[in-house]
Amino acid sequence: MECKESSKYYLINAFTKEEFKGNPAAVVLLTADKSDEWMKSFAKEINQPITAFISTTNDNKYKLRWFTPTQEIDLCGHGTLGAAHILWSERVVRESTKNFTTRSGILQTELSGQQIIMRLKLKESCPIDVSENLQQVINFPIKAAAWAEDRYIIELENQNMIHKAAPNFDLIKELNGPGIIITSRGSDKYDFVSRYFAPKIGIKEDFVTGSAHCALASYWRKLLNKTDFTAYQDSERGGEIRLRVMDGTVELIGDSVTLLRGQLCT
Repeated sequence: MECKESSKYYLINAFTKEEFKGNPAAVVLLTADKSDEWMKSFAKEINQPITAFISTTNDNKYKLRWFTPTQEIDLCGHGTLGAAHILWSERVVRESTKNFTTRSGILQTELSGQQIIMRLKLKESCPIDVSENLQQVINFPIKAAAWAEDRYIIELENQNMIHKAAPNFDLIKELNGPGIIITSRGSDKYDFVSRYFAPKIGIKEDFVTGSAHCALASYWRKLLNKTDFTAYQDSERGGEIRLRVMDGTVELIGDSVTLLRGQLCT
């Protein structure tokens, strides 16, 4: 079959230097307008945790949208990292900074060596009491909890608990927000570790979550009294993120790997 359009798609792994690690995403460089329903259907068909669609506006700026297999979302860190990685690695752009217009406002990215720096809004966290309903969503005692603008943060005692935690997905769906973050202090080279569960938006467990770290940076800044972190998301695939808190924003710094290049035929 001959492809009539030149829109290209890529499969990447974000927040990792290794293939088949980190968080996978599809990135689509659109050369023609597509309807919301088409993008939703494409994301469902390709069935990645996120599909990022990049389009060019009339003033040659980049617009970025993210879809899970079930719906469009307002913010995706690893989808943004993957989009920026493709623009630079495929030599679509040559400048060292690139901004995206998104549903969450203008997102800034910067190329620094082989890594990409994203500047996202910090999600301020506030301590909350641990309710009986909240305790039931996880199989370990909750050490502390917080609400970070649109999601819960649950702190457990240690990294081993984070690794072995078994969430109750049905109860998580009943909570406010897209999902819950569980976290603890890290060991060795990591300041903290985490996992993120978001069954309400079609992702039982996300592999490496940029938006969750916008909340975790606020949470651990207060506990550790520092603004620079090295973090690890202890999912099945795992991924590393460096973070730096600066005046209401957080810099997320990471790597990406391109696995697949293709061309759309529809």
